[in-house]
Amino acid sequence: MYNIILAKSALELIPEEIKNKIKKSRVYKYDILDSNYHYKVMKNLKDKRMRGRPDIIHISLLNILDSPINHERKLNIYVHTYDDKVLKINPELRLPRNYFRFLGVIEDVLKGKRNPLIKMEEKSLEELLNDINAKKIALMTKQGKLTEPSQLKNYDTFIVGGFPYGKLNVNRKKVFGKIDEVSIYKKGLMAWTVCGIICYALSF
Repeated sequence: MYNIILAKSALELIPEEIKNKIKKSRVYKYDILDSNYHYKVMKNLKDKRMRGRPDIIHISLLNILDSPINHERKLNIYVHTYDDKVLKINPELRLPRNYFRFLGVIEDVLKGKRNPLIKMEEKSLEELLNDINAKKIALMTKQGKLTEPSQLKNYDTFIVGGFPYGKLNVNRKKVFGKIDEVSIYKKGLMAWTVCGIICYALSF
């Protein structure tokens, strides 16, 4: 089995410090932070450039769930969020293609409503890596060692940043497995593209 983790994902409920500044509209009625709609009130929010991009997670999960490696049940899928929640995604999940329907599903999960196909826990990225017994970990970053996709099978766990800007910091002293910084292209790629390349490289 392989593990793929969307880490520090820009997927969270609207923080309490800005919640009273936001008015719901007919277009966007969800309690999930989205910089497309909340950019004005996010200006003083910590790490604002990393946050409020649930669309990244939506597209990435669609790519992962429809990959051959997932259909063959050889993949564990996790979403680790900015505020240290972990969503374990069942490989049989039929994720809504519509973005707003996706937000509705995730909002319920983040608010604690039970979903048999998405299990939520409070957990740091380092705790998750240890709990799943990750041994050979590829931290996907454009600063990493340029690696042919065919070589990705040498790893059991892949960490992909689920945010638009910034650097993913992992406390290596708290992780039992070995972490390598890996790049699969000379330029930066969107998270969903990286996820797609990983999944297809593992499949063939």
